[in-house]
Amino acid sequence: MKKISIVIAVLCAFCALFAVGCGKGGGARSRYEMTLVYEDGVLEGTMDFTYLNNTETAIKELKFNLFPNAYRQGAKYPAVAVSASAGAYYAGKSYGGIEIESVKIGDTEAEFSIGGEDENILVVPLLKEVFPDEKYDLTVEFCVNIAKINHRLGITQGGTVNLGNFYPVLCGYDNGFYECVYYSSGDPFFSECADYEVTLTADEKYTVAASGERVKSETQNGKTTQTYRLKNARDFAFALNENFETMSAKAGDVTVNYYYLKDSSPVKSMDFAVKAVGTFSSMFGEYPYSSLSVVETGFNEGGMEYPALVYISDRLDAASYGEVIVHETAHQWWYASVGNNEVESPFLDEGLAEYSTVLFYEANEGLGMTRPQMIEAAEMTYRTYYNVYDQLFGKVDTTMLRSLKDYSSEYEYVNIAYIKSCLMFEHLRQGVGDEMFFKCLKKYYADNAYAVAKPEDLVGAFEKCGAATNGFFESFFDGSAII
Repeated sequence: MKKISIVIAVLCAFCALFAVGCGKGGGARSRYEMTLVYEDGVLEGTMDFTYLNNTETAIKELKFNLFPNAYRQGAKYPAVAVSASAGAYYAGKSYGGIEIESVKIGDTEAEFSIGGEDENILVVPLLKEVFPDEKYDLTVEFCVNIAKINHRLGITQGGTVNLGNFYPVLCGYDNGFYECVYYSSGDPFFSECADYEVTLTADEKYTVAASGERVKSETQNGKTTQTYRLKNARDFAFALNENFETMSAKAGDVTVNYYYLKDSSPVKSMDFAVKAVGTFSSMFGEYPYSSLSVVETGFNEGGMEYPALVYISDRLDAASYGEVIVHETAHQWWYASVGNNEVESPFLDEGLAEYSTVLFYEANEGLGMTRPQMIEAAEMTYRTYYNVYDQLFGKVDTTMLRSLKDYSSEYEYVNIAYIKSCLMFEHLRQGVGDEMFFKCLKKYYADNAYAVAKPEDLVGAFEKCGAATNGFFESFFDGSAII
């Protein structure tokens, strides 16, 4: 996710205050087959899920994240921070949520429960243990009520229906299923790659942007039913609006689609997306999918990434569109392909997406920014944060190996996960040299594509390439490095 609008706003506020005072993920995967019907703020869904046990242990129950419940009334962890609530809830408070109507194993009604810290986990005990490499099928029927909110999942002020993180998604596995808590700072997600076939029926007035390739479309009685497929994806998202303008272009063999509403320079924005796909494919490795949909929509942040689809906020000023498109496109390599637990290690994907944006402008001259300018701005932003926290609290926590729950504020999260991490990669590049740096990034991508990377995998990629890092990463991770 791109925090550009929040970074600027919060930085200004604090400055004013300060002035006065499948590499490893290749092979067979689990599979989601969903049939969805959307009408008037309600999404009815049937999900046929085939679980493939890729762990090394027998599994007795499955756990699914229920992210829509962050939008329900009384949620312990609300979807947006209090400070952002007014901008997000454009029509006053509005609530949503997900109801699990049934779980079936074959034709048998199965037991299930809703648990987790905030009614955010669907727990399904299995009728038999599933051993490594075995499969298990079940069906979940669910209903999602969608709030009026400019957010990942919501009916936006401009009429777009954002369907991000809308269905029960299997929890990522790390010595057990990891239950994601919907913290309002950052992207509180951790899931593993699966194959998707999703069919959506909605009023024919809607133009639909979707993760994946459309393989079938049929209109009858004023309703359009469309089927999409996507392989090796961590999740699946849609956006629907009756007023979308569209255009398409090619980036090599990749089809780039742009859905927009307010953008005054859509051709320019499309050019950024096409250039980003080409630039990053050359720098890091092949783009992981056959298409990319860029969607301008109501969103309270700068943008949000999903596999093969990204949201770009319609609140951006004209000069910011390109930068946000590039950042979110970079997430197709750092999150969609090379995954990570975004709750426990948010800097892994955000820092690389941020530094990839620097690399993009360096490789594509004449687009308004240069590498030295961007690094200087990042250093100034980070040092301002450091000075503000030092004066206000008498101490500054600059450690990077921490969970979303351990950040004291959005301001601290942005400066560590985005800014400091971006600067870490710049200092690393200066230390090992360009040839070694890009060789190691390609190694990291190749070794962890479609898998879940951890900080030690990033360190290991540089060590395997022969880079003399000599405790470099540790100094940034533990906060001892001076910037």
